[in-house]
Amino acid sequence: MLRYGFRLHRWGILGFGLVSFLSATAQGAAYVKLAGTTPAEKAVFVKTMTALAFQLSYFLPLPRHLDTLSGYVLWRAWGTLPLVIIFWAIVAGSGAARADEDRLLVESWLASRLSRARLVAWRFATFGLAAFAMAALAGAGTLLGAAGIETIGLDRLGGQVLTLWLLTVACFGLVYLVSQVPGSKRGAQVAGTLLLLGLYLLQVAARTQPSLDNLAWISPFHWYEATDVLAVGGGLSSAGTALSAIAFVGSGVLAWLAFERRDLRGPLFRLPRPASRAGEGRASPLLGWPVARELYRLRWIVLWWAAGVAGMAFLMVGIAHGVVDALLALPGLRGLLTRAGTDPYRVYIGIYWFSIAQALLAGFAIHVVSGWAADDGEGVLSAELSLPRHRWSVMLERAATVLVGVVLLAVVGSVSTAIAAGQIGATLDSAGVLRATALLVPFALTFAAVGAVGSAWWPRAAVGVLGLLVFASYLDSGLGPVLGWPDWLLNLSVFQLYGTPLLSGIYWTGLWAMVAVVVVGFGAATLLMERRELSR
Repeated sequence: MLRYGFRLHRWGILGFGLVSFLSATAQGAAYVKLAGTTPAEKAVFVKTMTALAFQLSYFLPLPRHLDTLSGYVLWRAWGTLPLVIIFWAIVAGSGAARADEDRLLVESWLASRLSRARLVAWRFATFGLAAFAMAALAGAGTLLGAAGIETIGLDRLGGQVLTLWLLTVACFGLVYLVSQVPGSKRGAQVAGTLLLLGLYLLQVAARTQPSLDNLAWISPFHWYEATDVLAVGGGLSSAGTALSAIAFVGSGVLAWLAFERRDLRGPLFRLPRPASRAGEGRASPLLGWPVARELYRLRWIVLWWAAGVAGMAFLMVGIAHGVVDALLALPGLRGLLTRAGTDPYRVYIGIYWFSIAQALLAGFAIHVVSGWAADDGEGVLSAELSLPRHRWSVMLERAATVLVGVVLLAVVGSVSTAIAAGQIGATLDSAGVLRATALLVPFALTFAAVGAVGSAWWPRAAVGVLGLLVFASYLDSGLGPVLGWPDWLLNLSVFQLYGTPLLSGIYWTGLWAMVAVVVVGFGAATLLMERRELSR
């Protein structure tokens, strides 16, 4: 059972462990070039980053000890890891609670006289070991990035690794617990997402609202941020550590009690339904259209992503004044924001907002690919092919569906950006906005095409590998220029191939490269689906 448990988490360990390792290493290596070497340069850096941090508190915790490499890495690398952990905990927790039930494996295990208590304990133990491997890789990356620059004590590093591990297993335990309530894996994912995002947003609000500090102690993300032992002069929060451990153990016990009460593949509570007379309903004629029926399945996903993209557009453009004023204080960024007399707010929107838009559309592509992989494992794809139906038509319909979804999100984001820019008095070039919006489509389709190959070749590994590729691509484009990486390495990033069309026009080489990946990717996915057996 232990070996099987590690098989379930091997891609999580590889993907999320490498994300943690690379993030910590790259941020440590970039510190000296960003902060400078003289006391005066560091003082300006600390002042500017502190002011900028308040504008970015929705994404990063408030920094401490920015005058040291360890403090900067704690803020920029370890501060972003909770967002990675949320994604992993939702996937792993809902999958551990419901996926094997859908495959009828839990029935065979229980028939072999394995108790439900032991099954839950085994789930928590295997994920705990996987989470420790991820946290240890984050620690190793921190040491590598600080090598030759700053000495970090193993006691401080060990305390921070322990805190990260406790946050990871606590989030997993909470998702595993709420996954006992709905009766399906998809319902478990929705419940886990709502819970963790709600707790995270509570901590985000508490960062700048002291009145919420006491209430924020119900959030495991508050417990995590209460510890800053990695930085010089920081400490380990005993209360946060104890609460994380209690949440992990307590959620396991409650999940076991809930698992004992419910039926396999059933919800925890069954609400009585009044008797109703059966009647014939009229199906919508749109459900007979190939792409329309897929969009109907994804309608809530697309709507939620559209709302998120619009909200982020208004937020990022709305804070433009504060962020631009802080960035103009850094000599290296002042020249970038005011190059050739360009409006700095237009440059900010062109660089920073459209970078966020790229990340959001890449996340949407990952979400869609996870649905494709789930269709394979849950038998949905087999049912579609039994109609009968050609496999190439399934892949063509998937490509067309994700195309329509991406176009919709890109248009919503750009329209929201234009409205928000008008509210702050910034002027945008309509032709530039159109270029930037149009190029978001092949950008997102590039990741969708890679995910299509993964879902057709090895569905279980598709989401983890695609997530790792997105993060590595983002890291390549963000830190590569700062660290002086060669052009050929920078051009491996899809974010780099997108360019800055709002400011400098279309990067044609990057556009043709993305189009080539899209065509080859979906073509290869079609060939792989034709040859592969389902549910492999």
